[in-house]
Amino acid sequence: MPSPEGAGLTVGVLMLPGQVPLDLVGPLQVLHAAQQQDDGIAIRYFGPRASLDWLGPLTLGGIEPLPQALKPLDLLLVPGQYRRGIDPELQPGCVDWLRRQAGQASTLMGICSGSLLMAEAGLLNGRRCTTHHTLLERLQGLAPEARVQGDCIFIEDGPCLTSAGISTGIDTMLHWLTRRLGHRLALSVAREMVLYLRRSGHEPQLAGWLAGRNHVDERIHRLQDALCAGLKERWTLAEMAELTALSERHLRRRFAVVAGMSPGDYLTRLRLQLARQLMEETPWSLARIAEEVGLGDDRQLRRAWKRLEAGSPRAWRRRLAVQ
Repeated sequence: MPSPEGAGLTVGVLMLPGQVPLDLVGPLQVLHAAQQQDDGIAIRYFGPRASLDWLGPLTLGGIEPLPQALKPLDLLLVPGQYRRGIDPELQPGCVDWLRRQAGQASTLMGICSGSLLMAEAGLLNGRRCTTHHTLLERLQGLAPEARVQGDCIFIEDGPCLTSAGISTGIDTMLHWLTRRLGHRLALSVAREMVLYLRRSGHEPQLAGWLAGRNHVDERIHRLQDALCAGLKERWTLAEMAELTALSERHLRRRFAVVAGMSPGDYLTRLRLQLARQLMEETPWSLARIAEEVGLGDDRQLRRAWKRLEAGSPRAWRRRLAVQ
């Protein structure tokens, strides 16, 4: 469940030789955008060296030594490394450090070949995980008891989040941010980064919130933000039109053009997305969830689900329980 606003989150970043630039910068850009709205997010950088060669003449500095006793973290980020950039003298010690300190982090996030480092540390056996498509066989070899999957861009299994790497680190960090601070902040970050069309792993919380937002119409975005923030309200088309300063007829047409669906269907999809999230994260009954998301009762929830989704809410929840 999302953390209370202002509760504070501490993120640690493992800085190793050979770091892949976008594996590091993509997730960090998400966090830095979030910091503009929640100054309770703190980021620490530590590694075996005080500075690292990075891009040509550019270096990364200000890196703390690897702590012998790591203080609790909400997230430990492990970016990928270029194989040719790995320091064979430092790497074994870093793997050992990760093995010993992993339990201090609520979530471990491996980006691209960062998953390999987690596997070497013995953290992925028995878990679903993924990595860059060219590294899947190596990951399976390093973690023979892991359930390595190549049909997704990120996977969350217990405390471990692993991703296919490069640009998918952005998707993975947005997913984690949604988990910890809620979809509204993650939506705002995605808009700030002009990332309206998102991709999902097998846990599509964020993708559901951002469906229909791959456009630059500020009036429609304003309405979509309001709908997202007021799912329990009884919205009418007239109220939506007033908010956008458009006629009802023009709103229907414009919304369909830029979002690919009607305003009513968009609102229903948001409600179903929140219902899925609550089915996964709470033991609440379908009736309570339906009321919470603005669908009234479980009968209306089933009706909306049948119109826009496959199967039923109850069947979806059962499948989730056995994964």
